[in-house]
Amino acid sequence: MKYCMFAVLALFCSNIAMAEDTTTLPAYTALNLDYPDSGRYMQLSAATKSKTGEFTKMPADIKDKPVFKEDWLTANKMHKYLGIGSLSLALLAAIAPKPPKDKPDDGNHKALAEGAAVLGGAAVATGLMFHYDDIFDYGASDPDNLHATYATLGAIGFAMAVSDAPAAQHVGYGVLGAVLMGIGIKYTW
Repeated sequence: MKYCMFAVLALFCSNIAMAEDTTTLPAYTALNLDYPDSGRYMQLSAATKSKTGEFTKMPADIKDKPVFKEDWLTANKMHKYLGIGSLSLALLAAIAPKPPKDKPDDGNHKALAEGAAVLGGAAVATGLMFHYDDIFDYGASDPDNLHATYATLGAIGFAMAVSDAPAAQHVGYGVLGAVLMGIGIKYTW
């Protein structure tokens, strides 16, 4: 039975062998298509016109997909901006002129350092809130865990520099905090 079915199908599909001949196969007459008399093998894409004129059903124009536009402020961006802001304020505090010993509140140095400590603490807090599921899953060598560790130590360095401020060693805490915060930020980029 299989051989008989194969023979019948082979006979009906032999129209491919007659592709260079003029044909009046039911497939062309039912679709009302002109047969291309180009002497080449039969190509369905060559049937571009019907005998009655152009096709009326043409494919619809494919419109460009809308471009995804991310919100300007997301939880991840807020965490990122707080971390970069704390490092920026720490660097500005380092280059700002130091106040005189008798007036430690003069100038911008103290305000910039306190701002760096506050933004560093806020960056750590938002990182724990928004990325808690990324932390502590893959061990200490995971880049997310290293980012969290270094940035947290950097924020602690900023806080220690502010709390220890007019003493001479607060400079070391501030520099160490800025370096650690920079390393922590670099792990995400």
